[in-house]
Amino acid sequence: MKLGASVFPRKIIPIEESLDYFESNRHIDYMELFHDYPNRDMNDEKDLIDKMNSYNLKYTVHAPFIEVNPASVNPALSKAAIEEIKRSIDLANTLDSDIVVIHPGRSIFNNDKEYMKEVYSIAEKNLKTIGEYAKDNGVHTCIENLPRLRGFMYQDINQLHDSLERTDLPMTLDIGHAYTAGFTVDDVYFDNIKHIHIHDNDGVHDSHLPLGEGIIDFKKFFEIFSKNKYDGIYNFELSSKDYIEKSIEYLKSLKLI
Repeated sequence: MKLGASVFPRKIIPIEESLDYFESNRHIDYMELFHDYPNRDMNDEKDLIDKMNSYNLKYTVHAPFIEVNPASVNPALSKAAIEEIKRSIDLANTLDSDIVVIHPGRSIFNNDKEYMKEVYSIAEKNLKTIGEYAKDNGVHTCIENLPRLRGFMYQDINQLHDSLERTDLPMTLDIGHAYTAGFTVDDVYFDNIKHIHIHDNDGVHDSHLPLGEGIIDFKKFFEIFSKNKYDGIYNFELSSKDYIEKSIEYLKSLKLI
């Protein structure tokens, strides 16, 4: 089992603290960098790259989503979003990573079907542009299904899958997000999944709990993906070292590590 973990995106801590912890944890092989505040330099990321390359870790990159929206109906803003995500692709390339996770977009007009049809069309077009840039650079842009929160697009994992089939892009499955949107472990396997975020919840709130502290049937989930020969990374998306340690103990209890 390939295990990764994120750099505690809900807390502002020095990047060195995350790097030290992940390198010392014998179960973690990959660190997912949240390429946004506070881990992003507006002008020069050489220091960040040098720092990360000095550790014995492999990396994935989570593209920025704070104020970055590739589904914006404002052409200037969607163009800026594309450029920001391209910077994450460039960073991944520099770090010898082939996975960049992307949030597909949001809109406040979800109740207007005609309007949303146009918004989803814009999202598909821009994600395809991003995906083509990534392929030219040897990187997979894995589009993530989003949780049940107002304005977030692609909460319906089947809708996301259909869109990615049209644009020939891979998926990051976020099993916690899927549960908040009413999907269970029986609903979420697709052949185009190349990366997975794992965390638990109560089926309603996107609380990013340790594995085993919510209602998600992770035993069955891992059985399904193992049966289908998924060989990508399972990435803990949790907010603390304690949550990661609890999740590692849970995986041990299932005899997966």
